[in-house]
Amino acid sequence: MARREAIEFGQLPGEILKRSYYFWLAAVLALLFGLMMFFAPRFAATQFQLTGSNDTDTIFRVLGAVMLGVALLNFLARNHAMSETLKTVLWANAAIHGIGFVGDVWSAAVGSVPFGGVAVGLVAHLIVLAGAAYYLWR
Repeated sequence: MARREAIEFGQLPGEILKRSYYFWLAAVLALLFGLMMFFAPRFAATQFQLTGSNDTDTIFRVLGAVMLGVALLNFLARNHAMSETLKTVLWANAAIHGIGFVGDVWSAAVGSVPFGGVAVGLVAHLIVLAGAAYYLWR
């Protein structure tokens, strides 16, 4: 019975972090980045060490909208039992943050943005990517 209860609440014996906490963390990170990008796109540009403009406003608002959707998805998935659908959400997190990590490193490597402009995002990408990988291969 204890194993069944643990599975229902998103934690298996030996887990280092309850799965529901991982989804909370992923939701909060996406929410914070999404709100900043959607409602304060010029500020978001400065955090990436870019000069804000009407063009960057447009791009950051679109990205912010996507991040807010990702935040909602993670929040809604937080208490679900492991299933094929939940694995799909984990794969989506892995893809979003794995590809995002590569894109940020690439942008810094070619000089589009200073490394310092993507450092915080890289850490966020790694946290969510590592969590998704952990629960997918557990």
